[in-house]
Amino acid sequence: MNSPANSLTQIPRDVLTGIAQIMLQPSPLVGLAFLIGSFLNSPMLALFGVVGCLASTMMAWLCKFPSEERSQGLYGFNGGLIGLGVGYFYAVSLPLLVPVVLGAMVSSLVMYKMMQIGLRPFTFPFVIVTWVIMLILSVTGLASISGWSTPNPTSIDVLESLSRGYGQVLFQENILTGLIFIGAILIRDWVQGLYASMATVMGLLCGYLAGFPIDAVNLGLFGYSAVLCGILFAGRTGRDFINAVIAILLSIAIVRLFHMAGIPPFTFPFVLASWVVLWGCSKFQS
Repeated sequence: MNSPANSLTQIPRDVLTGIAQIMLQPSPLVGLAFLIGSFLNSPMLALFGVVGCLASTMMAWLCKFPSEERSQGLYGFNGGLIGLGVGYFYAVSLPLLVPVVLGAMVSSLVMYKMMQIGLRPFTFPFVIVTWVIMLILSVTGLASISGWSTPNPTSIDVLESLSRGYGQVLFQENILTGLIFIGAILIRDWVQGLYASMATVMGLLCGYLAGFPIDAVNLGLFGYSAVLCGILFAGRTGRDFINAVIAILLSIAIVRLFHMAGIPPFTFPFVLASWVVLWGCSKFQS
């Protein structure tokens, strides 16, 4: 049995794996690549992601959740996303770390409970906790959403849209950062990398053909949930391909509905689309 001291030495590795698991990659080396790409785009935003991932990982360690699940980064990625999401939408400040840390700790509990009852949480704990944080901050007036100078483009920028489709999974808008992300995935698993690339292309094409807002298409906002769907359902059979395409198209439609409603979708379109396709697969097999 590992001693508490030995378990603690695993925390840095678990945090890196948790960062990688944001894009369904159980690899600390991939997590390191994601961190390098994130720091290249925004050091402070990347730091918020690390704090969130560390807080949720430590919560899992304190609660003595299964060590195998912790080592796979399953209790880190939702906390990391909470830090990245809160840091993206609000002006980064020291007090803002309080809801990030608390929210990340709660996300570990939600993750554990959902897995205990046989559900596949994916990034749902991040989504629900971040929605609650934003609601509390809005009602109390403790923080206001940052304003961005959004461009008003008249045409699609293919490179920006495709690369940001990868980067926006971690709230990164730097083109090079997105390329680092997909490069790391391709090196680890070229099949998942190809499916992720197919997904961001589909996000671009669907956004363009359906007449979605050009600025949103260029920011990769119709690509990032699709990318996660592509990675999740990546495989070498025709059925894998069909499942991936259905999930990708469904996620894009859900993203558009959330945008029309004025609600930040985060990765909920990926979660919902994946649940629907997995449910359909189970019904078909039975």
